[in-house]
Amino acid sequence: MKVAFCCGAPSRFCLQRTPSQNTLMCRDTWRWFVLEFGWCKKEKSYTALIWLMFLSVLAGPLATAPVQAQEAVSDIHWLKADVPPIGISSGPFAGKGLHGGIVKALLGHEAGPGMVEGHANMARLFSLIKSGNYCVPGLIKTAEREEFVYFTDHPTAVLDTSHLVYAVSNKKLRDKIDENVSLRQLLADGFVVGVGAGISYGDGIDEIIQSYEGEPVVIRHPTPNFIEPILSMIEMERVDFSLAPPWAITWLLLNEKLKPRNAKMPKVITHPFREASTKTNYHVACTKNDWGRQAVALLDEMLTRADVQQALDRNAEVWMSVKNAQEHLLD
Repeated sequence: MKVAFCCGAPSRFCLQRTPSQNTLMCRDTWRWFVLEFGWCKKEKSYTALIWLMFLSVLAGPLATAPVQAQEAVSDIHWLKADVPPIGISSGPFAGKGLHGGIVKALLGHEAGPGMVEGHANMARLFSLIKSGNYCVPGLIKTAEREEFVYFTDHPTAVLDTSHLVYAVSNKKLRDKIDENVSLRQLLADGFVVGVGAGISYGDGIDEIIQSYEGEPVVIRHPTPNFIEPILSMIEMERVDFSLAPPWAITWLLLNEKLKPRNAKMPKVITHPFREASTKTNYHVACTKNDWGRQAVALLDEMLTRADVQQALDRNAEVWMSVKNAQEHLLD
């Protein structure tokens, strides 16, 4: 008896064969599929073509999904802090700051014209993100900020946290510095800290500073790009120390911001303190509305990709040493 049979199912597209021949054919289905590629001996079979079309329908959305995600991220308008080296908006190093590197890693290329705005005034930056559809490439996640932005779960940079920054010549403070030095205790002892207005150092540290708000031991400098002015205040002994990550001091040194102006220009030391963690995570922050929720979900998905994570790691490593930063800035 002959039946129309192809891979165990009756079909009008296959050659008429006996059951024994059909059994043999189906037992070697894969070899038949590959070698014959749609041919049942002398007659052309469309089974392979149908399978290929079916598989292409399944694979199509999977293949285009990363492309669509990349295109969607390219449509995001970014706000970056124009506070070197977090964001560098002008001069020979424009776009080579931490935020510029994050945007490039997420997009796979430089952002298009008009897609990135730099703002040195943090109050202005936060006002914009509250009123429009924007994302910031990297901010420290705090409870206060979560009231008006959505943060990605995955970080875009993991960097050294802030250290105490003080002058070698400040012997009174140096005598207090050891492996267990505490910011809270230094303020309680009357040492004066200079910090930037609108700058966050992380939830625990912000709370300590806030607890002394209005007292003479905390001086806030109104300029967001506050590190250089604060170092001048250290030089003039108006403050005893400041808080800054070592990579920010690296930027100042490389940008020749600390060239001695006179014999009193202090040599600064950075030292970790008890309340600060070893590393600080920076996350994308987007406007807290439906658009921002969708943008954060999309970005979190992208941040799980190995190629994106590797690019972000390379961007963070730039600021881990003077040598790396110099090579990056002078490239």
